[in-house]
Amino acid sequence: MMHSRITFHDNPGWSGRPDEPQLLAMIDLTPLGVATMIDEVPVYKRPITAMDDRTVYSTTVAGLPIERDSLEKLASTIDHYLGALVHYASLPEYVFQLGERAWPIYRHEGQLLARFPGSRHFAAETIGELRNELADHFKESGIIGYRKEMSVFNLARRDLQLYAPVCTLRVPGRPETPVFRDKEVIVHLVAPLNGRPIITELADGAGVLELPALVGGYLVAQGRLRDPDDVGVRKLSASGWVAVVRHLHPYTCSFTYSDRSRESERRRIPIYVDEARGKLIAARTNRMGRVSLHFAADVPHLQFKVGEELTEIGKISVPTYVTVNGIDETVHAEYVAARGGSTLAPLAV
Repeated sequence: MMHSRITFHDNPGWSGRPDEPQLLAMIDLTPLGVATMIDEVPVYKRPITAMDDRTVYSTTVAGLPIERDSLEKLASTIDHYLGALVHYASLPEYVFQLGERAWPIYRHEGQLLARFPGSRHFAAETIGELRNELADHFKESGIIGYRKEMSVFNLARRDLQLYAPVCTLRVPGRPETPVFRDKEVIVHLVAPLNGRPIITELADGAGVLELPALVGGYLVAQGRLRDPDDVGVRKLSASGWVAVVRHLHPYTCSFTYSDRSRESERRRIPIYVDEARGKLIAARTNRMGRVSLHFAADVPHLQFKVGEELTEIGKISVPTYVTVNGIDETVHAEYVAARGGSTLAPLAV
């Protein structure tokens, strides 16, 4: 049986804090048929008890917590687990999680593959498509009640840790694409599209504003999208939005609508100016504190995009029920001209 090669060294970045790893493990997976070197698997050490100074070593690999009383035993357990985790001569690319249990997702011959015990195999070209297929299966089977109860994480090749998406990208007619951050010295955002990652620097939050246009431009070049601004951001965390909004300025107006899911409560969606990229941005915050961003060069286009999403999620019944507050209402003729034609009802005040 072949074994990976595992070595340990002191973490040069350890500052003495107990939540930082004192050691890093380097893992050479070449003997397992995987041409991959893992550089920074975090390893923690602590006394067994306050009265016993013997040391316990612990780490987490692909979501599995491992703890042993020596580095040799820790290395042996890691090696055994990795041997079971490698399939198709590769490590998983993602992991999907239901409650406290999780299963790997592999890429093989251009397809992402997953299998839940006792069920069929699932395959799709993109992680967004696969996530929807898995979530729909579990919902129909009664395992979950809502799609959001199933989570997908990226397995980072640098440290074998699982990372949740920073946000997702919404493209009309396509499943949402999760966006992950890497662990490089210069942190990047990565949008996986059909095995081709679209990458930009995080740049203190500005990357969240850059990435949708990059993905939109790629999809336009592929003939799968007409306007790169049709790519929006969803599920951005409150802390992520705090970083992003520092790059924006409030606009002179906002959108308002009557939320029919909350007894027609009148709600406001602020608009911001992104001067660096020449865009207007509508930022809607849901009751969980997650933020959705829509991009356009003018208010009418932005207004329609917000209306489409609110109609889709049941907040309003017609996209034109989003109105403008702070400047004169956009008349229907101007609205139609700005969109290049429309069959929608006149703008509701």
